[in-house]
Amino acid sequence: MNPNLQETTVHKSSIIYGVHFATSNNLNVLSESVASETAINISHPVARLLHSSEVKNITHTTPEISLVSLEIQTGKQLSHSTISANIVENQNTHTKHVPKAFHTKPHERITSFAPLSNGMFIIACTAHMQNGNFTRLIFINSKKSSGTHKALKVSGFKQENSTLESLIEIKDGKLLGIVSLNSGIPPFELVTIDYKTGKVTYDELVLPDLQPDRRYSNLTQSPVNRKIYATSMGIPMGVHLVQLDMENNSGITGKPLIIKLSELHFENKALASDLLSLAFSPLGKLYAVANLNHQPMNSLFTVDIKTGEMTLVKKLAYGKIAFAYT
Repeated sequence: MNPNLQETTVHKSSIIYGVHFATSNNLNVLSESVASETAINISHPVARLLHSSEVKNITHTTPEISLVSLEIQTGKQLSHSTISANIVENQNTHTKHVPKAFHTKPHERITSFAPLSNGMFIIACTAHMQNGNFTRLIFINSKKSSGTHKALKVSGFKQENSTLESLIEIKDGKLLGIVSLNSGIPPFELVTIDYKTGKVTYDELVLPDLQPDRRYSNLTQSPVNRKIYATSMGIPMGVHLVQLDMENNSGITGKPLIIKLSELHFENKALASDLLSLAFSPLGKLYAVANLNHQPMNSLFTVDIKTGEMTLVKKLAYGKIAFAYT
């Protein structure tokens, strides 16, 4: 990687990072229902078809990823690097998967992109194939030319073909994730993931219960007050910002609460589909990426947590965003 020296002169809070697949066979398909796997519900460029040559070793290999940094207000690209495909460290780890009854074209999604406290980023990629779903983690260092620090496949799902749909780092270096038990559609549940092994655990922390008929995604944590947020979407349609209240427990279940906050809207219209990404800046401003009207390019918004009002910042060629905190 050859970072543009101008990045050092731009205030960190105004620098946003984005990722996309580096290969050319990206999908440009949007579905109104983010819950439809066969429609491949993530906008270009964080979903792609898999080449036949990639399918054989997909469980042990991470994809080639492009990482960019931009100055938010001007849209000027400050740096760009290509993270090469890598072999996972835990090749011998067993993963649960079963062949699917219905044929789907082999494809892959970037499901999460988040900062880590050590200055690195973590990316989650899920491959959907006829013989099962496979999630891998990529740990990258944006400041070193070597790019990838390590790569792991995710194991330990209690149900076959589960997929990791969102991921953040919480206190003590633990990773908190949202898992779909059904290839990207409800029901969802919260899990912890071992940073060193990629193994999913279900009882390491007491976590909130997720409603079985709602979609949950876009985990993010404020660097100012450490509160954890996500999006929740169900029927009737509408996307709500929710907070995972880890400090107060339900009097019924004894588990932490999920607090429904504002319904997200833009120009007085409620969102009909989920966000593609949600991220806090180092100063605590909340940003979102969405594609509201099946447009050729996604858009970057700021989000008012109290009201749910989204304000357009600019068009953005990336579906997943993050800020560096160190």
